[in-house]
Amino acid sequence: LSGGSSDDNSSRLVNLSVRNFAGTGNRTLIAGFVVQGTDPKSVLIRGLGPTLADLGVQGAMANPKLSLFSGTELIAENTHWGDFDSGAISSAGGTVGAYPIAAGSDDAALLSSLNTGIYTAHITPADANPGTALLELYDVDGSAATRLVNVSSLARVESQARPLILGFVVAGNATSRLLIRAVAPSIPGMDANVLL
Repeated sequence: LSGGSSDDNSSRLVNLSVRNFAGTGNRTLIAGFVVQGTDPKSVLIRGLGPTLADLGVQGAMANPKLSLFSGTELIAENTHWGDFDSGAISSAGGTVGAYPIAAGSDDAALLSSLNTGIYTAHITPADANPGTALLELYDVDGSAATRLVNVSSLARVESQARPLILGFVVAGNATSRLLIRAVAPSIPGMDANVLL
């Protein structure tokens, strides 16, 4: 999903969510995104499993591990969101309208200030037990000087019972042109069951 320019440059991508069955290895749930602009961008990234179970999702991952990479460099990770500045994460979540996470849950979250570049967020099970997980990415500061201009997801789609679901939010008061692609056969080394 790539964001183009709007008529008055006031519309932008502010949220991406990806839900899929996730595990380890080639079943890792991955969201990639590009930060572009002149200033650091504040982003909230959440890996939800227990919260999904509370909302009635069957087979939700009990203990998701969220890892943030810049290229191949691991720059942050979390397995229990309350261990990582929970006050700031709760405040950021409220600012962007994210669904509240229960205190003490085993959901994962990171609040990071990121420079211009390419990043990936990965969800794997911290306890080796796979399950359905939701990966969320939020633009917290809303700065027009630095934007999320490209977001993507790499995940294995195994059946209609385990679909890959993507959601996104465009904020602003103008039309924004977006390029949305679903790619499988054209990716080297990938089979038709894998979508990007």
